[in-house]
Amino acid sequence: MNLLKQTSLILGLASLMIGVWTIYRNWKQKLAIWYTVLCFFISLWALSFVSHATLQGRLSKDIHWFFHVWIVPVGVTILSKVLHNEYGFSRLLRFISFVGASVLSTMIAFSLGNGELFWNLVSFWPFLVVIEFLYVVAKDQFIGVPVSVDFFSPTKRLGFYFGLAVSLITCSFDHLPEIGYTIPAIGNLLLTVFLIFASQVISPQRLLNAQALVTRFFATVILSLVITGFFALLYQFMSESFSLFFLNSFLVTFAVLTLWNPLISFIRFIGKRFSTGLPSQGELQLTRLQHLLPSVTTLLELEELLVQSFQVWIPGSKTKLLLLDRESRKQSEIQAFFRKTSNSQLLPVIHRELIQMEKDQVVTHDLGKKLNAILHELDLMSVDVIFPIYSSDPLIVDPVMMVMIDAPVSIDDWHGDFSLFSSIFRSLQEVEKTLVKIGQIDHARERDRLILLGEMAAGLAHEVRNPLGAIQGAADLLESDPGPWVSVIRDEVQRLNRLVNQFLDFAHSPSDHVEHVNLGEILQRSIENLKPFYGKQTQIGFHKKFQGQVMVMGVPDHLQQILMNLIQNSIKAQSQNIEVEVYDYGFIVSDDGVGMPENVKEKVFQPFFTSFKTGTGLGLSICERLVKFCEGRISLESTEGVGTKVKVELCVIKSSS
Repeated sequence: MNLLKQTSLILGLASLMIGVWTIYRNWKQKLAIWYTVLCFFISLWALSFVSHATLQGRLSKDIHWFFHVWIVPVGVTILSKVLHNEYGFSRLLRFISFVGASVLSTMIAFSLGNGELFWNLVSFWPFLVVIEFLYVVAKDQFIGVPVSVDFFSPTKRLGFYFGLAVSLITCSFDHLPEIGYTIPAIGNLLLTVFLIFASQVISPQRLLNAQALVTRFFATVILSLVITGFFALLYQFMSESFSLFFLNSFLVTFAVLTLWNPLISFIRFIGKRFSTGLPSQGELQLTRLQHLLPSVTTLLELEELLVQSFQVWIPGSKTKLLLLDRESRKQSEIQAFFRKTSNSQLLPVIHRELIQMEKDQVVTHDLGKKLNAILHELDLMSVDVIFPIYSSDPLIVDPVMMVMIDAPVSIDDWHGDFSLFSSIFRSLQEVEKTLVKIGQIDHARERDRLILLGEMAAGLAHEVRNPLGAIQGAADLLESDPGPWVSVIRDEVQRLNRLVNQFLDFAHSPSDHVEHVNLGEILQRSIENLKPFYGKQTQIGFHKKFQGQVMVMGVPDHLQQILMNLIQNSIKAQSQNIEVEVYDYGFIVSDDGVGMPENVKEKVFQPFFTSFKTGTGLGLSICERLVKFCEGRISLESTEGVGTKVKVELCVIKSSS
């Protein structure tokens, strides 16, 4: 058996296995299906050539030429689908290739073409693939037409172009007899290597970086040499017996399947041995992040550090942080994904390419619907990668923060491999400790500010109350000669006294001890106690959206004061109906009052700011301080002409049904 027949046999068996594994991994992906068809056609094309060269049969020759012409439309279709979304020239070329293949294969089958012109046309029919290839390269590299497959990175495209060009040139030399069989034989081996490379590009194993692809390339070359050695040793048996031809074909196939994975593992091991002690740029930045995190004291510093880190890991990326409250952790499909994977062996990181890969392979309709929802949310947020940061508290399974990255490059172009991808996630979990520290620092700063404010308030109250007492006494002495101005003096003195008392309430740090409180019970009792003071013109409703007890950390008097201030604001906003709803994370007070414009909403928690004609502007500020004292959070939503909703989130100890 000559060299061309041996390499054709290698190409036929290898392309058959590549096609089987490609369709096995990606049986629902259209591009993978087309590629599998191409591999099967190449396999039958090569094996039928070996059969004809060995047996000199008419049937094997016709089969060889049949698949020779049908490889063309499949190849043209794959090129057009992979590299651009064009409906002009490529569509015309696909039409010509399919029609031409149908005509030529029919003439071959019925022996209708025997002239030299006909067989030259059949021999050089693959030239249409070259035309499509040149057209694609020109459109992509020189005109800049975007590719239609998002994971097909620039690095992979250059490798794809180069490999395809070399394969097309060397394999076409078998149609030039004066060249001989050496170059076409080498072309068969190069085409085998290219098919393996292309399968890794087309099939959505996008975690393979350049290093992994190089590893597979060398493994393929070595394996090809091993297979060639098998054929060299078994040459005598193959040339003597036709039955041994099939037996040795089985031996070669068995060798490929047996040696492939061990060979890749061995080459990776050798590569790691040589690269020991030479950390990548991504690993160096990972070490820097771990070193600098303990020194971060503000959210701005934390965001700047993470932005710098991800610009190293993902060149050209944009990073933003999103702190999550208790309610937002439960509403989106992204949060559901993080909750599901938090206690599993899967890496709980969302990457657009990986989600798309899984969507291409899903079987169930429900899973496909969820993955589409995740992709839709990524589009709305304009991000491609999301790293969750979890709490160290084992009772909190939802993330407390998301690091969201707008990544302009494919995952293959990261400065690292998937092991670094995992290391980034593990290092980011240390950010939770930094968040706790930042919260403690902010709390200490707020406490110092309030202590100073309290000292100032005490002095100011003393200076204000002394003249108020004198004015009140003078008004009492004038009681023998009452007049309208005397009642004005008394009313204004009482108003100033109330203002001083509220100012002291705002300035002094709460001194009560926080305890376990049944939230629903304390709110319901407070509403019943407050109803007589608000009259019948306002309806106050109470609902529990969570069936069971919600135990929180708080002070009963503080919770009652918070509720009273919120209800008073709703009444001042001309509300007819006020709803108090208890959830498993806190409570919400909503009304149907006049609502607030945007410029008012931005200032409602500022001390002494009010949009009402009466009031001191300290009600919501006091509510915010009391909520923070209980380690909670208060937020407000309002629509002018519709109403206002205030959400109070508290530190939940237990929510049981």
